[in-house]
Formats: sequence, C-alpha cells, structure tokens
Amino acid sequence: MPELFHAQVTRSQGIFSLRSTYISYGLEYIAKNIATPAIVLQYPTMKQFKKELKKGYDYVGISFVIATFGKLKKMCAMVRDVAPGSKIILGGYGTMLPECDRLADHVCRGEGVDFMRLLLQEAPDNEPKKHVVYSTTAKIVGFPLMKGAVVLAGLGCPHGCEFCATSHFHKTQHIPLIKTGADLHREIRRVQDILGDRNLPIGIIEEDFLLQKERAAGYLECVKKEDSYPARISCFASAYSVAQWDPEDLVRMGIEVVWIGVESSKAAYKKLKGLDVKAIFESLHAHGINTLASLILGHDFHTVENVWEDLDYLVSLKPSLSQILILTPACGTPLFDRLKKEGRLLDIPNKHWDGFHLAFDHPHIGKQKMEELILEFYDEEYRRLGPSAIRFIEKQLMGYRRFKNASDPLLRKRAEQYRQGCVDALPLFPTAARNAPTEAVARKTKEIQRSIVGEIGDGGLKNKILSGIVPLLAQVEKFKLKHFAYSQVKLRRTTYRMPSSVGSFSTNR
Repeated sequence: MPELFHAQVTRSQGIFSLRSTYISYGLEYIAKNIATPAIVLQYPTMKQFKKELKKGYDYVGISFVIATFGKLKKMCAMVRDVAPGSKIILGGYGTMLPECDRLADHVCRGEGVDFMRLLLQEAPDNEPKKHVVYSTTAKIVGFPLMKGAVVLAGLGCPHGCEFCATSHFHKTQHIPLIKTGADLHREIRRVQDILGDRNLPIGIIEEDFLLQKERAAGYLECVKKEDSYPARISCFASAYSVAQWDPEDLVRMGIEVVWIGVESSKAAYKKLKGLDVKAIFESLHAHGINTLASLILGHDFHTVENVWEDLDYLVSLKPSLSQILILTPACGTPLFDRLKKEGRLLDIPNKHWDGFHLAFDHPHIGKQKMEELILEFYDEEYRRLGPSAIRFIEKQLMGYRRFKNASDPLLRKRAEQYRQGCVDALPLFPTAARNAPTEAVARKTKEIQRSIVGEIGDGGLKNKILSGIVPLLAQVEKFKLKHFAYSQVKLRRTTYRMPSSVGSFSTNR
C-alpha cells in the first residue's frame, strides 16, 4: 500500500489512523540527477501506463518490492507488447528476486543515479547530487495536518541484522548522499524555503541517521548558529546510536520523532546488545521527543504463549506509534539463506511477502495463527495505548514542561514549538475521548486536555470553531473507512528536461 501508516502503523486506530501517501522518492531522485530527458509516473493505473508507453521511450525503468512482483510482471508484459523497442530497467529491493533478470534488459542492484549515468553513457558529474523537493500531506479524523517534506540523506545500514533487506542490499555499507552537517542544514532550509514554510516538518530518509555522528554534530552546530527556530525533523535511528547522544542535543537539533527498531525483548542483535531500551525511550519522551517502535513477530524463540510478552514489552515502552510485522526473509539476506538451507521456506504468493503473512515454517506457531496474532497485536496495542495523535501530544507537553524555563535560548525555542503543537491539537481531544477504545484511554485523553488548557490555554476562538468541525469530519471519516478503506492514488506525472511536445500538460520541476 502507498499508505505506510494506515496500512501498517496505525491500521487499527480507525478514524484516528494517520492517512498519508508517499511517492517512490528514488525515481524522482534518479530523474533529477541524470542529463537524459525523463518522465516519472507515480501510481499510474495500467491504462495510464499504457498511454504513456505509446509515446515511445528508449528506456522504461520500474521500481518494485517483492510484494509487488505480480504487478511488475504485468507491467513488463505491457512494455513488451505496447513498446517493444523500449528497454526495461528494474530497480528497488525487489531486484533481490533472481526471476527479475528474465524480465528485464537491465537490473540495477544498488545506488540508482550512478547506475543510470553509466548505462546512458553520460559524462561523469562531480557536482553534488541534486535533491527533489516534494511536499507530503496527512490527515487524522479527516483533519488536515501540517504539510511535510523529506530529504534523502543516505542509503544502506552497517548494522547487518540478518533480516534487513536494506542493510544487505547495500552490502552492509552506508552510502552518504549528503556528506556534511552543513550540507544537510543547507538542504533542509532550501526545501523549506522552496515550499514557503520555515516551520515545515522534515523527514530525513536514512536507516540510522544518528549513527553518522560527525555529520549530525555538524548539523547541530549549524542550528546553534541560527537566530531562528530549528527545523522539526523526524529520522530513523537505532537504540545504539540514540544512546551515544545527550538527549538535550537531540532536542536542540530539532528532532521531533525517532523511529527505532526494538525487534524483541529477547533479540540478540548487536544494535540492542547491553542497552536498557526502556530507559532510552523514557528519556526521549521526557525530553519531548516522540518515538515509533518497530517490533518483529516470528523469531524462532516465539511461542503462542511467550509472544505476548513482547507485546507487553512494546506497550511498556509507551511509543507514540508502533509498527508490528512478521519476520520476513527477503531474498539476499542471511535470514533467507538460513531458512532456505533448513528447508523452511513456504511456497506463498509474492504479494504475501508483506510482513503480514508468514513466509516460512515456524517451529512453534502455525501460519494461520501467526497471521491472526499480528492483527490481534495491533488491536491490543491501540486498546492499551489509545490514539497515536494523543500520545504524540502527550510527549510534546512533557517537553514543554521541561524546557519552558530553560536557560538555553535554543531549548526555550523548542519549548515554544512543543507549546504550539499542543495548542493546535486541542480540537481533536473531545472527539478522541468520545471514541476512545477503552474508558481508561478516555480518562487519560481528558486528563491531557485539561493539563494543556490549564498550563497553556485553549487556543481561543479558532480552536472552539475547529472543535465543532472535527466531530463532523469524524462522521465522514467513519463512512469512508467503512466503504472506501483504500483508493487508487491519483497519478503524479513529473517531467525532467522533456521537450514541450511530450510534456505539454505536465509541470517541470
């Protein structure tokens, strides 16, 4: 699904699920950094794809993952039928499947820009790669949130966890796409300025942003030199890398959300070894930093009984958001090789390699039971912790209380950002309390609301008006969830250096 959150992270939260779609950013990044004219299609229907093919292209590049391999085969067949003169290039994590070599003329397994420049015989370009400016939008309860944007900082991950496609696709190497902290700071501000909002949240796309400490420290120094609010950023990190930092420096840096793979309370991955993960989460929350915790079901040590201990562990961390997936052996990973050698891989459709279906013979839990458990875990996580939107604001309130009277002016600026986030979210609280999954969650929601109003204020007339609108939006959202849970994303067609006769109805970026 193009909706990362509604399809995974907040899937059980009903009207409080975060609704936001994402593009294949890598395709835009490649198109931006080659000299050859190009057009990128995001989420075309087959009819739209066929119409584009008829225009006659030298190359058709398709990005895919294992779960979309079935769609890929149909698209390749259409290229061969409609545009037999076009060469097919395949890229993305799906290329770990050996079958894709039979479908394509070229397969990119690695960083895409350099691959395409070599294929197209373009002259070497020593200039820094250009980044694509693309804004994202999101809604909760049908209520629009602030727009955001992403910055692609690097590829790969050196941790080398046996299940990780990202790490092993890039041979456990980190490939920086932005090399210094000053470069990162300049790029973030450039994106915000182009989109016209210096308060625009930025997601840094990189597997463990805080592990690259020299660059992150350089970024922090740039923030300290500014006479303005720091950019609010979200990032991926490991418990190991977070533990290397003073949490106040993370606050100064502007970090708003950290996505951390906790995997399991019994996991032996080196990125977790010897760490008090719960203490790390508590420290982040106490400083106003939100968390997304990622948990894995299906380790060999899991049984129907003890697997619930890991849900208890996840809940004890009190993450703002949770991703729970079944262990999935992606091709090219040590996990895949081990399970294949043990004869434990199951023959299932490619579309079920999605984290919600069991792809191997588990020693203690059957396939049907495992797939029931993953859904039960999402439901129970929501029942115990409530809407992520309320959890998010709770952490911001904690940060505001901690830093509102700080001696460091940068921390006071962050406190002001926390304060504004709390006030802006107040119209959601009455609806959240009325629709809470349990009475305990409803009481907690009302308690947080009273604290914000008592310590910060109610936001005035604007919030009173919005508080009357949100229940109406909630009713609309309930209807849409019941009848239109997912819909086809509208085609986004972007041209790069194309002659006007081809891209006459498109925008050049």
